[in-house]
Amino acid sequence: MHDQTPFRPWGVVDPGFWAGAEAERTATPPVAAEAAAATVSGEVAGQLAAIQAAASVDLVRANVLAEELDAKTTTAHGEGHIETIRVREVRAYLALLTGHHETAVAWYLHVVRLHAGLHGPEHTETVLAVRRAYSMWKAIPAPDAVRLAESLIQAFAELKGVGAEAVARMREHLQQLRRRTHDGQLAATTSGSQQPAPSTANVARSR
Repeated sequence: MHDQTPFRPWGVVDPGFWAGAEAERTATPPVAAEAAAATVSGEVAGQLAAIQAAASVDLVRANVLAEELDAKTTTAHGEGHIETIRVREVRAYLALLTGHHETAVAWYLHVVRLHAGLHGPEHTETVLAVRRAYSMWKAIPAPDAVRLAESLIQAFAELKGVGAEAVARMREHLQQLRRRTHDGQLAATTSGSQQPAPSTANVARSR
């Protein structure tokens, strides 16, 4: 059995994620001790490492490898097994890297629900999955974040504890995004309305 080192680049966060502005960053500190117990086989760990290496140079190839590994682990164990969930966490992150934000949100929500079904809504794995999904959502461009927020809020609302906390933080950040978007649109409109009208002489010369 191997530890979870291959998973750290996919956005693993620790239980202190909500605490303070420093933890609000998208970061990859060491995995929590409770989560470290949920390991994968050496074969799957090696294949995940290969996907990670491929992602640094060829995201298309990385996605193909992840899809193949997903099919293999699902056939062997079903989708409710930790190895399958680990692979799907990688697929979620690859979707984010490729800019497919709606697909990424769908994958991250799927992973949250799989962890909740396997471990329970208050288990460390589920808590970490919620925090990764929230971190992913904050990382996408504001228009997509606003558009895709509701599906995440609905899913988080189904969970207790960390789900409620994530909903509160999402709603707060969503208000900020909407306020900035509104202020930006207002500034653009004001700037456009203040453009000087062409002088009569210039109009005459342009004819």
